[in-house]
Amino acid sequence: MDNELYEEEGVPSGLITGIHLNVSTQEDIENISVKQIDAVTEVTDPKLGLPNPSFQCSTCGAEKLKCCEGHFGDIKFPCTILHPYYLSEVTQILNKICPGCKSIRQNLRAKGAGSVIGHRKLKGCKYCIGSSINYPRMKFKVSTRELFKRSAIIAEANGILPADYWDFIPKDAQQDESCMKPNKRVLSHAQVHYLLKDVDTKFIEKIVPKTNSLSMGSFLVTPNCHRVTEVMHSFSNGQRLMFDERTRAYRKLVDFKGVANELGSRVLDCLKISKLNSEKPSKDFISAQQKNIKDDPSKTSGLRWIKDVVLGKRSDHCFRTVVVGDPNIKLSEIGIPCQIAERLQISENLNRWNIEKLDASCNLRLMVKGEMHVRRKGSLVWVRQTDELQMGDTIYRPLSDGDIVLINRPPSIHQHSLIALSVKILPITSVVSINPLCCSPFRGDFDGDCLHGYIPQSNDARVELRELVALDKQLINGQSGRNLLSLSQDSLTAAHLIMEDGTLLNLLEMQQLEMFCWDVLPSPAVIKAPSLNSHAWTGKQVFSMLLPSDFDYDFASDGVYIKNGELLSSEGSSWLRDTGGNLFQSLVNHFQGQVLDFLFAAQEVLCEWLSMRGLSVSLADLYLASDSGSRNNLMEEILCGLQEAEQACIFKQLLVDNCQDFLMGCAEENRSPLTFDAEYFCHEKQKSAALSQVVHDAFKHIFRDIQSLAHKYAGKDNSLLTMLKAGSKGNLQKLVQHSMCLGLQHSLIPLSFRIPNQLSCAAWNNQKACSLIQKVEGTYECVESYIPSAVVKSSFLTGLNPLECFVHSVTSRDSSFSGNADLPGTLTRKLMFLMRDLYTAYDGTVRNAYGNQLVQFSYDIDMDKSDSTSTSHAKSTTACDGIGGQPVGSLSACALSEAAYSALDQPVSLLETSPLLNLKNILECGSKKSSAKQTLSLFLSKKLGRRRHGFEYGALEVKNHLVGLTFSDIVSTVMIIFSSQSNSQKRFSPWVTHFHICKEIVRKRRLKVHSVVDSLYARCNSARPELKIVLRSLLITSKGCSAAQTCNGDDDTFCITVTMPENSKNSSEQLDIARDLVIPFLLGTVVKGFLEVKKVDILWNDHPRESKKIHGSSGELYLRVSMSGKTGRRRLWSMLMDNCLQIMDLIDWSRSHPDNVHDYCIAYGIDAGWKYFLNNLETAANDIGKDILPQHLILVADCLSATGEFVGLNAKGIAQQKGHTSVSSPFVQACFSSPGACFIKAAKGGVVDELHGSVEALAWGNTPPSGTGRQFDILYSKEGLNLSKPLNPYDLLGSQISSSRENAFETSKAWNNTLDKCDVTSIGLEKSESVFKSVIRKYLTINDIQKWTQTLKRILRKYDINESLTEGDKSILKMALHFHPHKVDKMGSGVQDIKVGQHPKHENARCFMLVRIDRTEEDFSYHKCVLGALEIVAPERAKSYRSKWMNHLPE
Repeated sequence: MDNELYEEEGVPSGLITGIHLNVSTQEDIENISVKQIDAVTEVTDPKLGLPNPSFQCSTCGAEKLKCCEGHFGDIKFPCTILHPYYLSEVTQILNKICPGCKSIRQNLRAKGAGSVIGHRKLKGCKYCIGSSINYPRMKFKVSTRELFKRSAIIAEANGILPADYWDFIPKDAQQDESCMKPNKRVLSHAQVHYLLKDVDTKFIEKIVPKTNSLSMGSFLVTPNCHRVTEVMHSFSNGQRLMFDERTRAYRKLVDFKGVANELGSRVLDCLKISKLNSEKPSKDFISAQQKNIKDDPSKTSGLRWIKDVVLGKRSDHCFRTVVVGDPNIKLSEIGIPCQIAERLQISENLNRWNIEKLDASCNLRLMVKGEMHVRRKGSLVWVRQTDELQMGDTIYRPLSDGDIVLINRPPSIHQHSLIALSVKILPITSVVSINPLCCSPFRGDFDGDCLHGYIPQSNDARVELRELVALDKQLINGQSGRNLLSLSQDSLTAAHLIMEDGTLLNLLEMQQLEMFCWDVLPSPAVIKAPSLNSHAWTGKQVFSMLLPSDFDYDFASDGVYIKNGELLSSEGSSWLRDTGGNLFQSLVNHFQGQVLDFLFAAQEVLCEWLSMRGLSVSLADLYLASDSGSRNNLMEEILCGLQEAEQACIFKQLLVDNCQDFLMGCAEENRSPLTFDAEYFCHEKQKSAALSQVVHDAFKHIFRDIQSLAHKYAGKDNSLLTMLKAGSKGNLQKLVQHSMCLGLQHSLIPLSFRIPNQLSCAAWNNQKACSLIQKVEGTYECVESYIPSAVVKSSFLTGLNPLECFVHSVTSRDSSFSGNADLPGTLTRKLMFLMRDLYTAYDGTVRNAYGNQLVQFSYDIDMDKSDSTSTSHAKSTTACDGIGGQPVGSLSACALSEAAYSALDQPVSLLETSPLLNLKNILECGSKKSSAKQTLSLFLSKKLGRRRHGFEYGALEVKNHLVGLTFSDIVSTVMIIFSSQSNSQKRFSPWVTHFHICKEIVRKRRLKVHSVVDSLYARCNSARPELKIVLRSLLITSKGCSAAQTCNGDDDTFCITVTMPENSKNSSEQLDIARDLVIPFLLGTVVKGFLEVKKVDILWNDHPRESKKIHGSSGELYLRVSMSGKTGRRRLWSMLMDNCLQIMDLIDWSRSHPDNVHDYCIAYGIDAGWKYFLNNLETAANDIGKDILPQHLILVADCLSATGEFVGLNAKGIAQQKGHTSVSSPFVQACFSSPGACFIKAAKGGVVDELHGSVEALAWGNTPPSGTGRQFDILYSKEGLNLSKPLNPYDLLGSQISSSRENAFETSKAWNNTLDKCDVTSIGLEKSESVFKSVIRKYLTINDIQKWTQTLKRILRKYDINESLTEGDKSILKMALHFHPHKVDKMGSGVQDIKVGQHPKHENARCFMLVRIDRTEEDFSYHKCVLGALEIVAPERAKSYRSKWMNHLPE
């Protein structure tokens, strides 16, 4: 096994600079193939590589799969066929040429002037210039999947065709009669080749660059290792080969006999079965390849194979295991079990600085194995003695204390999920340990989370880890710019408690804590405390002992003031949490090198004090109240609060527009709406999302008062509230649900049932019974879906009844979480694909690795660039400042990705706006379709604030002006009445149409009768020409109508009459025109507002915290106008402005804008659109609750608008942005979506991918072009500089210690000449003995020796006399022989074998026999080996062992 690990393969090395994608031609197939497949059994022939039935590759002779990459074969076809990938291009060519004379149709149309036409007519064929009736133009297309599975070409023509129409197609003996129909021909492959034979080659090359790829005469067979799997048989020791679908498809091609179309169908089946495509290919495979590439991961194919095989890199120098917490480990360390550390190897080059350390490791390795491998000048070398080592050798040793490892916790959604930690070997098993304060950057905890570790194998990698990725280099959060680490969990709770007023410590406690502090014990703050009866120290003094002496800090909101390292005052503990301006952020800015030490010391002190004080959680903490009486008072106040909340919800529900009719009905009945049963309002709110939203907001406002009761009734010593106040664990809402009541529970998604107001089984049964009765009586109201919600008055402490438990389960967040769980991952994938190759150049600009495209002129934050960027972000020193080559694009993508993952904690609900979906919509930049529904925001003028309720009246006025009102909305009845028109000078039809309109509706809508009539006349004048004949002569009047009074019985209506001119003497015909044409046309007339305006909502916009102080209000009203129409995108905004001319003064046009960023850019320009997008992006991040540095948001905005217009974060937008760089990158596109389609499209175009990006570099073994891998130039002056001859650095290091090495070897010669022949080596007598003994004492214990003794005894007794030992037992004996006092004499010329023999002096005594290289034998006793080990490890035990066994020991 070891030999396999160190086996060296002769793989040639080189630098891949690009890949050229092409469709293989016949010449390529012949060059690649090593065997022509003529039989079905040869599909898995041994010449195609391993695995195969012969267990050996016949081509290269390899016997192991890893030594043979496989070889290609080929299958010869009986006839030449069209390549299935080019069928669409072939049909395109055929449709552009004349099938008779092979002329290009574009040329025929271009030469259509004057005498040229006549000349062309003389030379043209009947298909070019013949009559379109006799010889109509035919159309070529690819066959359907039912016919040859889309692998053939069909020619079709319409009409009655002449007998010689299809004469241009030659006869084919293999063609079936079913393929020859009067108007359709299914062409064979030979017939298509004939049609293409005389076509201009240059014309074909415009569509197909490589014309020799159009045909296929043979098919490549992939190596066996791609198709055949070798598995062990489950019932025998033999081998069994498993074949995949592609192998079976190959067998169908071998020795094929049939028509060419059927052969093409089978070839297409082989092309479908690929690891780049799905296992079950779609039926429309070729058409799917030609369509636009989609970005939906569920629809893409082959991405898993690309990720696992092409992008994934296997490493033997890594580990994965569960992580646990250990507060005794420093923050920059990771505890690794000794068993795992022994198996992980790290490479190190031998030099004078590490010779002693590596000598000890090599001695131990040689003692156990007898030999080891080192790498010397690129080759593996066997070493059996340490004096064979040379300076510069690469030695592989186990992990030890102080080594650096890279730790990662997937998923890597932010830059701090990769941290380099120092190794600390621990005597534990199976799990690794980290300090609990390091959970924050890893976004993990200790409930079974796993960590991945990677061992760097080069000096460059180790230096990069220490200088760039170590924890002390990542103290600043790259997403928010604040500190990465702070106190948490128990230490934060202890900090909150120790700094409370009244916390005193006595001398013993202070002396205990002083062990962990930096500073000496200060003077006591209290000379004599009555409670302690002695002097005492405050908790603030304890905290001051941890701070640097010259540290100053103040946090005004909590009254925190620190001067010269002394905490003078503080209130609360928010300044210790992960918030802006906290204590640790100030420490990072002023004492960056001491922050980790401070945190570690603070954790030790606080946890020690908490363990002395004690903190436990019990049911008494959930009970909140101190006694039963207080508990009863608490529950009574909760019930009163819930009743008040219910009344407030009903009151708010009545104020909604939908309840206007209900209130008017109550007024008519002289009945108060509040007297209605609460069940009625509960039923109504569950039918409407608007009502549910109002009730939810009202209840949430009252429920805050109920939550405050927890602080009122809970005691000061309540552990749960203590942790809540400290900010270490939990939240108040969870505590209220457990101890007081669950409150309002509402479903996040629509359901098919509703919930009764009273949550009891009786109420549920009554609701069901009433529904059944209503269904029987026919009065049941059918509602498609409800938004169930109810108030659960019980708590988890008191218990839930069955219905309450059911309500809580169906309204939990899990009901809709799964629908959007993959959205953050999708956004992360898109952001990384778009931005991963953006880096900072050495000139300060931000560029794209593809084409060196300029994205930003400077990465520095320009606060004047956008008004939206928050000034609260102080510019912090990060790893990106002033350093070229930084992957700033990846950092920005990670910052937004982490915010997206954090938004999963806020589930998508019908009643609340989802921050996650809002972020997604902003990044996708909205729709660019002109016919799509668009929204526009109108902000009210500040002048309206001068009047009382001016904004409210102004919003209603704007809404009333814009909302479209049609004539049908105000008409109550329509009648056609016959009345004679004999007195009129102009002849009119006797059929008069009466439109009866309610005066109350007209008054509410603020309409005038003459304006309605004018609108009807305008509608008639704008009718289509064919309708104007009837509509232009209509007579529209408004007058009293006796029919209206007769129908309605009152004077509340007026009438508008419409009379038509008498164009026909047929009376019934005029009646039909009035009924079928005039009435529907006029009812669709817009009498007020605008037809394009579909909806106007009056909404509330919250002001940011900073602007609240300036404006003096929390927000403002604004209107969201929804418009749609077939007009252009520019027209909608212009149309809205034109429509608002009459109310221009009510609207603040400087702030009003289209909501779609594309429309915004069209209306105001790209710069204004950029600021608008950036403001929306920052608002979305704030809604999620994440602070993101402005430079990340600015870079995202610049990246999406680099083309001069915003592109959406989708497949189409990303393709547009990539295309703007004018660099082809099919490989990285294939890694994003649809790899099969991407590679086929690139191969057909003969694209060359120059591998510019980081993904390509990692996949093809190159250094990523970012960070330290970015290329740079070193410029120097040659004047006065003489370059010396290059030297080997390891020779240079070795020359500095040559004298010590020579002295050591001179001493070793005096030791014994025979020592050089044994496996134990020495660099000097004194040094060898000391190093050997120090290694033994470090790695060997008395328990190990006892187990070792039992093992040796068992080995001696399990073999027969003269039976040789196995390799495993032999290695144990070789290790034991190192402790024998006469080991050199015993080994002699060298050990060849070890066996069990009969002792020559002691009868019936067994012993081990050494068989030397010179064939001589020597006996030795394992007891003397054990005695030698005891004298080194435990000399006091050696004496007793000697007295027990010395008299019986053989030599």
